[in-house]
Amino acid sequence: MTETHGRTGHPTRQSRPSVTIKDVAAAAGVSTSTVSHTFSGRRAISETTRQRVLAAAEELGYVPNAHARKLRLGRSNMLGLVLRPRFAVTGAPDTSETFNRLSGAMATASLRRGLGLVHVPDVTGSGHDLPPMDGCIVAHPYENDETIRVLEQARIPFVLADPDPARDDIPWVVGVDYATGVRAVLDLAAGGVAGSTAGRSGRHVVLMPGTEHNAWNLVAEATYRTWCAGAGQEPDIHHLREGAPSDDVRSTVRTVLEGIAHAGEPISLIFSDSSATPAVLAELGHLGLQVPVDVALATLTDSVHTRVAVPPVTGMDLSHEQLAEAAVEMLVSRLSGDPSPQLPRQVSPVVNERESTRGF
Repeated sequence: MTETHGRTGHPTRQSRPSVTIKDVAAAAGVSTSTVSHTFSGRRAISETTRQRVLAAAEELGYVPNAHARKLRLGRSNMLGLVLRPRFAVTGAPDTSETFNRLSGAMATASLRRGLGLVHVPDVTGSGHDLPPMDGCIVAHPYENDETIRVLEQARIPFVLADPDPARDDIPWVVGVDYATGVRAVLDLAAGGVAGSTAGRSGRHVVLMPGTEHNAWNLVAEATYRTWCAGAGQEPDIHHLREGAPSDDVRSTVRTVLEGIAHAGEPISLIFSDSSATPAVLAELGHLGLQVPVDVALATLTDSVHTRVAVPPVTGMDLSHEQLAEAAVEMLVSRLSGDPSPQLPRQVSPVVNERESTRGF
């Protein structure tokens, strides 16, 4: 053991690169199995012995190696989480509320079961190895997601929080019932009542889905096309990239409105990414259009942007707390050797109706 002096002048320990569990055992005067049990928690160790082992480990600068522990014990007590949507990682905190909720809820659900949660970087590119984990949750995978293939090759049990649209062969899936939620939003945006086609005002409903190929966008678009067929309207779809800059959002809204050849007909805009709400409202204001009199608005997520907007905007809450709890529960079940479910499990989104689709 050597000492160096940091900025404060106080000595700081530098651990020997070859410190092993045997060194800790010798320093503490215990067996290597006692050291192992102290860090793994697999067996009860007296508090006196535990403190002696921890003191020896600290003195030597020993840090338990999670990879080695997993190989030795067959488990790490860690679950992995892969957030697949690019915007989940690249979006600013104020635009990633949905994914922040999901991550926090999964961490809490794991901790309640005595497990840790590790965020897994994108393993489909180069430079990232799979961390030690007993199983993994893949949230909002893309169509034919490469992450799933990597986990399958590594023989790591996994659960999908939302299905891979191209992999109906995977039974370990918890999803959001997007179809039911989107239909409710469409009914409200058209001037009717959620879940009913009665009382529609004849509004021209435009869908602005995201560009990423995941269940959220693909199911929304498919549901909208089916709804249009029943409503006697031609589908009017304009894709808007998740997390698009304000200028791009405003340009898309302007193009949508200019392209509708229904002079004087009331319009409803439904867009996927709720973080686009301020830009959408700004462009409508610039064009002299009022919400909801001239244009009704609704989003396929719900966040602070929809709640504090003027007027508040109808949004579809994806129930990510329930999704997280169900996904962690399913992964623990799979790790316990339970049989695979017969059907994917679904949680129900909550459509929060607000002023943007009322009063017309």
